[in-house]
Amino acid sequence: MMKVNAPIQKEIIRYQEQLNLFRISIQHLPASMPTDASTRAWCRDVALKLAETQSLIDHVFKTKKLPYRELAKQFLFRISSLKRHSNYILALFLIKHGDYQLLHKHLNHIL
Repeated sequence: MMKVNAPIQKEIIRYQEQLNLFRISIQHLPASMPTDASTRAWCRDVALKLAETQSLIDHVFKTKKLPYRELAKQFLFRISSLKRHSNYILALFLIKHGDYQLLHKHLNHIL
């Protein structure tokens, strides 16, 4: 039986609860992860830009959705691509913006 680190387990539970507020299931995240490395990198860039812009952060937490038009306007992202990968982008954004040091450290190669 694998021993689980209690602090990381608590962070995962908090993260899962936050994902649920956005109607994202942690069990379905792997299926929404882009298979192409360049697409994953693009999603990471979107999440980072989102986490750096306060007006966009406010919009995300108010609506529980990506601000498609604003991201497209400010950073020239395609709305169709944002919609296709929205759950993955939001999941990365929540790790980056939230207080999840252990998850962030563990997923450093993604973030």
